[in-house]
Amino acid sequence: MSNSSSAYGAQQPPSVPADTQRRAPLQSQPAPQTRATAAPRRILGIQPVLFVGICLLAIVTIITVVLIFVGDFESQASRVVWTVVVFLAFTALLALDLVLARRSATPLIIGVAANVYLLAVLMISIWMNGTGAVDREPWEDDFLFAELLGIVLLTILVVRAAAAGAWGLILLGNRGRASMARVIGLIAAILLGLVGVLLTLHFAIDAFGIDVGEWYWRATVAAIVVTALAASITVLLYWNRRNIDWQEAEARGEHAQPWPAQPATQWPGQQQQPAQPLPAQPSQQQSSGLLPWPTYADGTPLPMGPDGQPVFPPSR
Repeated sequence: MSNSSSAYGAQQPPSVPADTQRRAPLQSQPAPQTRATAAPRRILGIQPVLFVGICLLAIVTIITVVLIFVGDFESQASRVVWTVVVFLAFTALLALDLVLARRSATPLIIGVAANVYLLAVLMISIWMNGTGAVDREPWEDDFLFAELLGIVLLTILVVRAAAAGAWGLILLGNRGRASMARVIGLIAAILLGLVGVLLTLHFAIDAFGIDVGEWYWRATVAAIVVTALAASITVLLYWNRRNIDWQEAEARGEHAQPWPAQPATQWPGQQQQPAQPLPAQPSQQQSSGLLPWPTYADGTPLPMGPDGQPVFPPSR
């Protein structure tokens, strides 16, 4: 005689066609959504920004070669050395901008504008400095190398610091998630770029023998003050948004977390006693036909012996 379980287990489900079995998993899963992405633009297989940088270097190189054959040959050594240094700095900074532009195009746009300005100002300062002076002393050529050192380093530091600060202000304005924060952040970034230009443009102006007046520096100081105001407002709007987000999250109860259960602390030197089985309750003993467990006068049950029987205290 067969039991019910074996009889139930012998039953087989109805057969399903093989084509339906192969299509079933595909029908149960949603079709993956393919996002159409536009192909990146290339110029002769090169990114447009990199192509522009290569063209600028080529143009500056041609101009430099022409100036070598036209200008004073005695001061060409210092100028050529700092031209090569500027080329290396331009290449390194452009490569850094390309790396930073993997997630956002903003640093690439700011970096390319800063690099083009750097290349223009430094080339003018290097090749036009002292060329228009008629009564130039011979010892001035000896100090040309040190003078160009200060101009190159100061220009690169000021312009790239202004570019990095402008990118940071735009980023803070966007994270403020308000139209006012975005606008003020963009204005602060533009003003900071203007300050970087005013602090370095006088090198190229001085190279042509033109002395900048007092009003130029007054305008520079005024631009620094207004830029500091716009940058301060941008930072305050960003932290205001952070504070609002924190308060909203607290109102939703996201900051409240339950306390984790802490294990019982065992003090040093305290030995853990083995758990002893509790004696059966009187109600359970009476229902099983056994005598109730004896207790002391205060109701405390007597201890249990090795044989499972209560240990009675010695009678007086």
